Amino acid sequence: MPFLTSLPDDATLLDLFKQHPQVASALLTLNETIMRYPSPFSPAEREAIAAYVSTINECRYCRGVHTNAAIKLGETAENLAAICERPQHPGDPRLAPILAYVGKLTNSPASVSQGDVHNILNAGWNEDAVSYAAFVAALYAFMNRLVEGHGILGAEEYYRVAGKRLAEDGYQGLASIFETSSD
Repeated sequence: MPFLTSLPDDATLLDLFKQHPQVASALLTLNETIMRYPSPFSPAEREAIAAYVSTINECRYCRGVHTNAAIKLGETAENLAAICERPQHPGDPRLAPILAYVGKLTNSPASVSQGDVHNILNAGWNEDAVSYAAFVAALYAFMNRLVEGHGILGAEEYYRVAGKRLAEDGYQGLASIFETSSD
């Protein structure tokens, strides 16, 4: 049950967005830019990183939605489980330094070092990968706190529906749904 009585008992992020359309518009544009525009990471990898950040932050809602989106975008359930539960041994070993960096950035941002960045570059990634890893980690630290701060929980079936919607329509698609539903 959400913390605010103005939200329905089964509130989703969309319900919160309906109450704050200007914030919703800005956040959905930022999400679309970070999660779908060209990047060294595929959309599935970015959704997997979002699920990992959400796992660290214990945000069940975001982990559920972004896990389902990553799977719908082509990530295997097995690799996603490895990313979220055993990030030092993901299916693609090149992701290990990315996940270590994202984990540090999420848990103790001031402890990130030049060595963490060198590990990413030495694994064959470019500097844009460092930036996009930081963008996704920062965005989902924010989104996790937004969801948790309002007591939004969701349910497994909703995670599947929302993940499918993000995979098929992206974040701009969600903005379109929001604009349509708020008229």
